[in-house]
This record gives sequence, C-alpha cells and structure tokens, in this order.
Amino acid sequence: MFISSTRIPKFVGSVLFVCAGFLTYGDSLLFEKIYLALLGFVAVLFIRDINLVSIIVISAGANLSSELLYPLVISEQFQFPLKILTYLVACWTLLKVSEDSMRLPTVFVVVLCLVTEGYWYISEQDAPMIFWYVLLLTINLWVRHFLFARVFIMAKYFPSQYRSLNLDHSLYQLVFFYILLHQFILLEYILRRVFDVSSTYVYYAAPYIFHGLTTYSALLVLFQGYILISKNWFKA
Repeated sequence: MFISSTRIPKFVGSVLFVCAGFLTYGDSLLFEKIYLALLGFVAVLFIRDINLVSIIVISAGANLSSELLYPLVISEQFQFPLKILTYLVACWTLLKVSEDSMRLPTVFVVVLCLVTEGYWYISEQDAPMIFWYVLLLTINLWVRHFLFARVFIMAKYFPSQYRSLNLDHSLYQLVFFYILLHQFILLEYILRRVFDVSSTYVYYAAPYIFHGLTTYSALLVLFQGYILISKNWFKA
C-alpha cells in the first residue's frame, strides 16, 4: 500500500523532526534551538493565520522566557532578588488562574517550597535553586491560561478571523504533564534534601521526559500546519 502524495510532506517532516529529537537527546540547548527554529519557520509559513501564529507565540514565548531568565537564576548578583520575585509572581499567578485544574496541586507544592526555603534559611543551610522549578511551573501555568483564553482574546481584537483549533486543546493538555513533572521534581528534591529520602528517579528521568514532550508538541504544531495546507489544496 502506497502513501498518497498529499501525505508525503507530512510523513517526511514528521520523521525528520523525530530523528532530530532522538539525535539531540542529552543536548537540550541544541534541541531548544531546533525547536524554536521550527516554531519560527511554521509561524512565517502561516503568517496570515493569526490563530496558529498566536499559539506559536505563546509556546515560543514560554521557551524564550526560560532561556533568558536562566542566566539570572545562576547569577549570584540576581539570584536572591529573583527568588523573592519568583515566589511573589507564583502566588499572584495562582490567584489569577482560578480556572486551571492544576491550580490547587500547585498551591500545595509552592507552599511546601516556601516552608522548605524558610527551614533552610533558619537552619542556615545552603538552599538549592528549587525556585527555578517554581519559576518554570509559573511559566507553564501562564501558558495553560493563555491557551485557554486565546480564543476569547482573539475574538476581542480579531472578531472576523478568530477560531478555535484542535491545537489549542492538544497543547493545553500537554502542558498539564509539564506542570505535573515539575511538581514531582520539586517534591522529590524536598524529600531528598530535607527528609534524606534517597530517591533520584524523577531527577534522572525528567530531562528525557521533557525532551519527549517537547518533541511531541513540535509534531502537534507541524500537524496543524499540514492540516491548513490540506485545506488550501482542497479549496484550490
């Protein structure tokens, strides 16, 4: 059975990106660059589709923000003020994203992190940078929020062009797993550092799971692009 000519680009593009995903396992920086380049390429290719472009802006914005903030996180000069700001923004975010099912579990994790940070401060221990994962949690909560609210925002500013895409729901569900994994990382870290529980399963598995999730999210964007191309072919 042969692959139809209309499915060849979809098949080839998907295989190439999956190969790139496997080849860059262990090199997250290179993969991030490939991922952002792919998002940029799809955005330029479908620049007239404000719905797809707006979703790409949300996804790319989350990745770029974490890339730009990480040097500040590891900087001795900015680390403490950024830690304070991270927890303040996290608490404010949890007040804003009242519609998110991940809100309450995240409240528990953030409160636990604050208590742990307080314990490390009082006992004069060197605190590990768990606030970095709280920051990533916060970013992903905003990604979920904007994916949820995207159609309503677009309806306000582009009433004649907005529409909901399957990609909205797919990425919204996918970000759930990003948030869940960050929560598990924080819980395991606290158990290991405070309660001397010798568990590193999540710590070592997390980079590979994140890599797989990001590869899948890129494939979802590619598939949405192929759907739009197919619709244009049918119209022609």
